[in-house]
Amino acid sequence: MPITLPYRFDTSSVWHTILKGAFGLNAVLICGLVFSVFARPWPNAVGLAVIELTVFGFTRVFVRHQEGSVGTLTADAVEIDPNIVLGITLPGPRGTYTLDRFSAVRVELRSGPITLDAASGGGPHEIVWLAGRRGTPDVALARTNDRAGRTVGRELGALLNLPVEEVGAPIEIQL
Repeated sequence: MPITLPYRFDTSSVWHTILKGAFGLNAVLICGLVFSVFARPWPNAVGLAVIELTVFGFTRVFVRHQEGSVGTLTADAVEIDPNIVLGITLPGPRGTYTLDRFSAVRVELRSGPITLDAASGGGPHEIVWLAGRRGTPDVALARTNDRAGRTVGRELGALLNLPVEEVGAPIEIQL
């Protein structure tokens, strides 16, 4: 199916799922810690506190490095909505940017798991970005799999009159 403008995109769902799980795990650990403090087995409370601090540290890393955007791409601008999960506004691009602030459409090729079992469900996937010039953030426009990112990137590049660049290279094993 060819891409048409305006193009509505939402590449945040993967990270929303990861972050909801991380926030849920933090909530369960905090409830367990509170219960443990009132039940007074202090070694258990200390152990839960250490585990919660570790999980909280990982959650902060996930929030800081999450990628994904929600918005609308038109022929002259990209409008990016705030990326919100469970009422928390995540870091990342937001606002309206004219297309002259972007230098290319970038297709980031990522390899899938290396297995000999074709039924494993994994495989190469891609993220298609609108690459910002200096001072303009990159915007994730599409998540694709099985090498469809190259086609999506070429279509977006043609629609926006921007060059298409590819980065990364999936590892392929053929038997």
